[in-house]
Amino acid sequence: MIKEFFKDWRVWAVIALLGALWLLSGCTKPEPLEPSLTRRTVQQGKSDFVPNHTFLPGEARTIDGAAKFHASCWYNNLGVDNRDWNKLIGAYRYADGLKNKNSFILAWRPDPLPGTFQLCLYENIAGANVPHESAIYKIKADQIFRFTLEEINGKYTLYLDGIFIDTQRNDKLFKIIGIVSTWFGGTSKAPWMMWLWMDIN
Repeated sequence: MIKEFFKDWRVWAVIALLGALWLLSGCTKPEPLEPSLTRRTVQQGKSDFVPNHTFLPGEARTIDGAAKFHASCWYNNLGVDNRDWNKLIGAYRYADGLKNKNSFILAWRPDPLPGTFQLCLYENIAGANVPHESAIYKIKADQIFRFTLEEINGKYTLYLDGIFIDTQRNDKLFKIIGIVSTWFGGTSKAPWMMWLWMDIN
């Protein structure tokens, strides 16, 4: 009975098809463990990391994405300016016409520990700089982290790797926003060429 079964050519055709599918499934490209991110570079003596984000102004929305810093972003030679906050990504009220009047920003600076970086929520409120330094999140060079600037009814909240960091103190609502792109400084310019990787969804 079994011998007769295997004499049928259709049985062998099905076995061949299943074998081919099994081989092909083993040759497919695996899903990447890390997201593919865009490298953004600032030149010595400059502030803009390029390419920068060139989004047109639009309705306030949640901004989320991923990033990682290269070791070149760590520095300890700017004196008091070492404590200044650099901008990674953020939103500003487009109606104000200025990025530094009312804005909600994910900011970064080097930690005293080499190769380590501090992240925090940074606001501009009526033109005043308001970093939320009571809630610092630390990461290392080449460590991918995920960020969410969650918008609900015109107000923003910051999450890093799914962890609540802080929420907007500004009582102004964000209705139409522009994007705050990656920026070095503070009052100082980049002391040498630096780069990081970042994309937003």
